[in-house]
Amino acid sequence: MIKRLPNPIKKVETGLIQFFFYIGTLAYLLLKGYGWSSVLIIHLIFVVLYGVYYFRENFLIFFFSPIIAVWLPIENYKLRKYLKKFKQNTPAKSVVILGRYNWFKFDAWLRQNFLKSEVKSLVSYLEAKNRDFSFYPDATLADVESIMSNKSIKEVYFMGHGDSHTFQLNTDEFLYYCDFNDPQKYGKEFVHQVHCGTPDGKSLIDYVVPEKNRPQCFFFRKPINSFDIDKEFKRRIKNLKKLGD
Repeated sequence: MIKRLPNPIKKVETGLIQFFFYIGTLAYLLLKGYGWSSVLIIHLIFVVLYGVYYFRENFLIFFFSPIIAVWLPIENYKLRKYLKKFKQNTPAKSVVILGRYNWFKFDAWLRQNFLKSEVKSLVSYLEAKNRDFSFYPDATLADVESIMSNKSIKEVYFMGHGDSHTFQLNTDEFLYYCDFNDPQKYGKEFVHQVHCGTPDGKSLIDYVVPEKNRPQCFFFRKPINSFDIDKEFKRRIKNLKKLGD
């Protein structure tokens, strides 16, 4: 007959057991004469591997934070300089709303909204389509309301951080897509959510874009990064060239 474990033991989480097993292993290595320096190196290697596996991007951001905190403002300055080549803060057939930084917030110094390479890929795509476009690098909630209700603007890109339901307009300011659930007032030919998505729920595309146009909108229901964005715009440019041949 198999004996059942006592209730207190059954309540112990597996992770806690693994943790104390790990501590016991380090203690065993010390008792075996490996020395503090060797055990510390083993511990640091394990912490890095564990951090990358379980926390992935957040761990890597924290690990490289001194470099990121210097590089990010420089990258932002270069991007601002690049954007001066194009129309800004004025209505156009295609409008690009860029998430911006609040440099008084800690998160702004560690998490980039986008890279200059992503913006350049988008520009290449818009130019390949011969689109009249304008950037809004400092859009407020009122600006977005005006853009979405302006019938002369046919296409809107949201580039930065977000998910299927929200867009991070500023480091500490979020835009909720469900607030635009009125296709008569806010309807657009195309909306592109150039940021991460989530598997469930309605996107802004579902609210304001005609169903026949939705497959052509930029939207991923999963986390994406700069490489995914560059790859997708390059794919679209390649398809445009094929149609032109």
